[in-house]
Amino acid sequence: MIQSNLQEVENILKENIDKLLSQFDIKLIYIFGSYAKGNNKKDSDLDIAVLMGAYSPFDKLNLIGEFMDIFKRDDIDLVILNDANEVLKFQVIKYGKNVYKISEDERVLFEARAMDEYMDMEFFRRRQKEIMDMVFKEKWGDISDKKYS
Repeated sequence: MIQSNLQEVENILKENIDKLLSQFDIKLIYIFGSYAKGNNKKDSDLDIAVLMGAYSPFDKLNLIGEFMDIFKRDDIDLVILNDANEVLKFQVIKYGKNVYKISEDERVLFEARAMDEYMDMEFFRRRQKEIMDMVFKEKWGDISDKKYS
């Protein structure tokens, strides 16, 4: 069964949150991607990001299985935020929707740390892009004014 919108996803999650919490040490859940943006289509996958407390690699497999059972679909894209890079965390926070939190303090602390990590690396990402642009321009020239047919 494909959910038609974010509200439907949230309702299903609320109905099943106790079951999830009894099996997994979940701190936060975000929905991101097309469902969070409101432009999901019939063939859109469901993007879920989870911040865990204590967990093992097998917990991710078991958790994705639980989400598949709960949402009655197999196109779940699960991100464990504990293991995600700073850019993905930033994207989830900026464009996603927090649909479960163990506490407001936990959400604020996670988001503040994630934003701090992202901002710490921003200088390096910009510098890397400048270097890549320079190398590209030296090797292939300025292609900004060239037309392609």
